[in-house]
Amino acid sequence: MEQDTNGSGGVDHLELGFFGANGPGTSLSKVPERWYPTWENNRDLALAAEAAGLDFHIPFARWKGFGGESDPAGVTFDPIVWAASLLAITKKITLFTTVHAPFTHPIVAAKHVSTMDQIGPGRVGINIVSGWNGDEADMFGIAQREHDERYEYTKEWLDVMLKLWTRDRPFHHEGRFFNLRGAIGAPKPRGGKVTLMSAGASSAGRSFAVDHCDLLFSILVSLEACRDEVARVKEIASRGSRRVDVYTAACIVCRPTRKEAEAYYERISREMADEPAIDNALRLLGLDCQSFSPEFYASFRGRFAASIGHYPIVGTPSDVAEEIRRVRDTGVRGLALCFMDPAGELPYFRDEVLPRLVDMGVRRPS
Repeated sequence: MEQDTNGSGGVDHLELGFFGANGPGTSLSKVPERWYPTWENNRDLALAAEAAGLDFHIPFARWKGFGGESDPAGVTFDPIVWAASLLAITKKITLFTTVHAPFTHPIVAAKHVSTMDQIGPGRVGINIVSGWNGDEADMFGIAQREHDERYEYTKEWLDVMLKLWTRDRPFHHEGRFFNLRGAIGAPKPRGGKVTLMSAGASSAGRSFAVDHCDLLFSILVSLEACRDEVARVKEIASRGSRRVDVYTAACIVCRPTRKEAEAYYERISREMADEPAIDNALRLLGLDCQSFSPEFYASFRGRFAASIGHYPIVGTPSDVAEEIRRVRDTGVRGLALCFMDPAGELPYFRDEVLPRLVDMGVRRPS
């Protein structure tokens, strides 16, 4: 999946996909038309995304919602079963799964992912999470490790999984977190490559992704900050002769007029924001109003209501295409699209935005 860069510094084919459709999307808004996960909805969306030429689908892993009136993420499909099911009915699109390392033993995770790669060879990715949700850790009865130690645990967890995928004879593993005797795993991934992704804004999180993964998933705060992050990631990776690309996400509101788009964004981010759910999510993430200026915090809460803080791209098809071009020009490789109703909004985006992106050289023709 090597990509050439264009003259502006961006990739010549920005990968696009969906994020969070195995649950109620990324919104913390109470609007009644928000996405609701059913198997039929997810099946139809994956097939429609593939037919539209989108490149990937990323689920999140949640076991407990955020409360409030809408209880965002309260209903989610297991990301392993979800991805395996969709791999069986699609042919081209890459299906990620999301695994929280503290909640899943690496021998089990290795078996899950290698089985998925039997179903869809070469189309499997794994989004590795080191654990941040204290409420869920409590529910599992697992003590939450200190922040940087979580990534030390995940390094060893991944090392075990990679050994299971590459070694043909039983091996012993004696480490800080795992003591395994006669470990062996089969089947092996047959696609030749399972794409590894991890999100991280902290120094420890970024280092883990750059040292061990193919992709770093980063929150797009601003285009300037994103450009700096991509450059930093690529420079650090190059020191170890590695290639690491950056994925990010955006909240898409695309309407025939800018006035309509801005009004709808105001509705989902302000008027219908589920304030108790937002407070709880920010608490779990360790974010509060003391971390920011009052002005930025007010704006950030709106972004959080609309799409868990993801970058808003709001306007007409031309506006949206142009802003996606700017995102591409920061050097990111993939952009996860977050819609309030992805199935209902995909046709308009497919017909009005994707052709513009092809014309602008942001994407190749399907």
